Amino acid sequence: MIKVTVPATTANLGPGFDTLGLALDIQATFTFAPAAQFEITGCPQRYCNENNLVRKAYCRLFQKLNEKPIPVRITIDSPIPTSRGLGSSSACILGGLCGANALLGEPVSALDLLRLACELEGHPDNVTPALLGGLKAALVEQDCLLTADFNVSERLRFAALVPDFELETHRARQALPDAIPHAQAAGALGKLAFLLKGLETADSALLEAAMNEPLHEPYRIPLIPEYEEVRQLCVNQGAAAVMISGSGPTLLALFLDTLPEAALTLKLKSLNHHWLLLPCRVQHEGTRIEMKEEPHE
Repeated sequence: MIKVTVPATTANLGPGFDTLGLALDIQATFTFAPAAQFEITGCPQRYCNENNLVRKAYCRLFQKLNEKPIPVRITIDSPIPTSRGLGSSSACILGGLCGANALLGEPVSALDLLRLACELEGHPDNVTPALLGGLKAALVEQDCLLTADFNVSERLRFAALVPDFELETHRARQALPDAIPHAQAAGALGKLAFLLKGLETADSALLEAAMNEPLHEPYRIPLIPEYEEVRQLCVNQGAAAVMISGSGPTLLALFLDTLPEAALTLKLKSLNHHWLLLPCRVQHEGTRIEMKEEPHE
């Protein structure tokens, strides 16, 4: 039996649109055990079919190697909320790819796994930190995938604020304009520099200066009910920065040294929507693979 553990991820981090991603210590596990035919458990029944993202990724790796997929029983145990901007699809894709690769004796390199994951996901900003851990920048240029690693201060505490409604990625992307003014793009570059230095040094002034980026958040905020109320609650509790996680609707708040979890949870109860606070830290280790013996019945 093969067990694959994949972290949740938050992408963009404000001005790092379609480039930056950070692995979080909320982790999904996927187990693969021999079976006479494909079986999937641990997810809603509507996903227990050939269109399941874990199964599709699993089969895609066999296809790459011109091999016939080996039937397995896939068990999913994922606390990562779906369609909330925390990388649930990236976790499923990497779970399937890495499970298949492990079953075949790991013939595919980590870099090629990452390329396949980008192909299936459509962009590299979530799958890169999910596979490799930590804070990563990723860029696809002329069919070449480039990655870079950045440091995050141990002083930073993160809170993922997850609402009781979904926001499909394609809808969030449709809200974006085809182009923005050159001056706004230049301003976003400055904010990205401040963000990276602020994350490395836990400098609250730099993190605050990195917010209000022009690339995607102004167009997605209207799609997130109670965005401003939640942002203000976090700021009132001392957050150094608040941003949309991925394409939303989850928000990510950054605090220095201490996360006011109890106070913030209490304040969130005053809102119309139910907002779940998930405290999290940086997950420095990415996807992990274990070979385990099948339990005897």
